Amino acid sequence: MASSTLLPQSSDADRPIVANQRTRALAFAFEVTFDLTHPHLIALAAQKPPRHFHPYQEEYIQVLEGRLGVNVEGFGERDIGVEDGEVVVKPWKYHLLYPVLDDGRPNGEGRMKTCRFLLSAEDTGEALKLDTVFFQNWYGYQDDIVVRGAKMDLIQVMCVSPSTVFCL
Repeated sequence: MASSTLLPQSSDADRPIVANQRTRALAFAFEVTFDLTHPHLIALAAQKPPRHFHPYQEEYIQVLEGRLGVNVEGFGERDIGVEDGEVVVKPWKYHLLYPVLDDGRPNGEGRMKTCRFLLSAEDTGEALKLDTVFFQNWYGYQDDIVVRGAKMDLIQVMCVSPSTVFCL
């Protein structure tokens, strides 16, 4: 007797939803865009954000356009692009991300004007997690410093980022 299947055989391209081993619950998912021609970004290009780690969550980065500098403890520093696919930063690994302004093209010919990437993290049941509240607080505070000229305050940094440990 021939075996039968309940679902017709088809490729993944024919299915509207495909669940696989990579399916995961996310705490957040953002599409981040850096305008590489913005005066604030150009003025701060020589500075990098602080190294930090997240104790409970993997962080996922996938470049959609341009180049993103990534420095992960144990793996060193490198630029990633569309061709690298999704990059995973494990919990407890110090890391930092920054847009790459100089893509190495001579005289800036055809230089990228935008860096765009997907940023997400797995969900966790832990109380102190990287989520949308963290990003609202953290980037709101950075906006106060960069745009409004506020002074950085270590206590404020610790208050707005309980889910993240910074190496200051």
